[in-house]
Amino acid sequence: MEEHSMNESHVSRLGRQVASEDDAAGCTAAPGTARRRFIDYVRSPAEHRPVVSPFLPKPDVLEATLQHLGLPTTGDAVGDEIALSRAVDYEPMFMVGCTQFIFPWEIDEQGSDKDRVCYTLPTEAGTWTKRLPRGMVMGSTEASFPVQTEEDHLYFQSACLSVVQREEQIRTFFRQWRRKVADDGVIVIGHVNPYWLAHQVGQATWFLHWHDFESTYRRSMAAVYEASLFVFALALEEGFDFMSASGLGLEMTSPDLFAAMDVPCLSDYAAWTHDRGGLFWYHNCGRTQRFFDAGVFDRIEADVLETVAPPPAGDNELASARARLRPGSCTKGNLDLGLLRDGSVEAVRLATRSMVSATAGQAHIHSTADAVLPGTPPENFLAHLSTARAMTG
Repeated sequence: MEEHSMNESHVSRLGRQVASEDDAAGCTAAPGTARRRFIDYVRSPAEHRPVVSPFLPKPDVLEATLQHLGLPTTGDAVGDEIALSRAVDYEPMFMVGCTQFIFPWEIDEQGSDKDRVCYTLPTEAGTWTKRLPRGMVMGSTEASFPVQTEEDHLYFQSACLSVVQREEQIRTFFRQWRRKVADDGVIVIGHVNPYWLAHQVGQATWFLHWHDFESTYRRSMAAVYEASLFVFALALEEGFDFMSASGLGLEMTSPDLFAAMDVPCLSDYAAWTHDRGGLFWYHNCGRTQRFFDAGVFDRIEADVLETVAPPPAGDNELASARARLRPGSCTKGNLDLGLLRDGSVEAVRLATRSMVSATAGQAHIHSTADAVLPGTPPENFLAHLSTARAMTG
């Protein structure tokens, strides 16, 4: 087996580029809009009002909150959040997927039977096939992920090459999203995660594959990284505001594996994005305080780093984590989701006040510690938003 240093980068940067005047065409947001306020704050936090932006509240929460305020609902989650953000004065963010364009699995009805569903993905290496028991969806169990064997990696790598054939489809999809959101919020391209093979491999399986055939695994990581850059370039051209990736906390990985698998890729993503005049967003909702303390997150140079999750989901202390980052990097978070859903209104207000106080005078986007849970009471959601806004102007 070919030997690799544990800290050797698995990708090249495809060469550095200088951002041109045409880069990120269509990304100039109108002054005073939610999109412009969000971007201006990230680029120059000391000069602008702090951003309040909950992380992807579920449709039922948005609808219930509008109804609680006596406002009409739109029948569309995006429309509902835009309406709510205008009423309550916050800056929404929307996340649009990327992986489905690299791995557009389809059901093969002819290959399916009463017991199993056949999924297929044409590649240059042949048709990649996955059969699952009816009632089981891909990714629901360790055995249901497409990548199970070393041979699957060859199909995986071949599938990554085919993304260029879907340029017009991708552009059209992204363009529709930009028009739908307009300047009422920022759009973040969803997480690809090369170290997790774009969610085509299970968490236990990727560890075994890395151990048994690291060289093959690295080639798969490099393949999906290159495929994601193709999609990212289109996203920038169609006016998306943030390129992004996410990672695992220490509940799912180790410091050595994070250094070998995550950090080189994340640093490359950030540098690639910055070379083109864009902004890079990093999501990690697990146990990450050690990465803050060791300076690992600071070296990635993300423009937005979320969610700084507190216990019990994470292990972060917000003020301590924030202090470990360069001043220009925005943290985002970190209200506990369980408290937001199950706590009292006063407990939510108290926790929100603590969050705002812990980051006073520093670059921080006031938000939740992950996607707002279904069933979160409107009273609690509004208490969080109104308290954060009242304390930030």
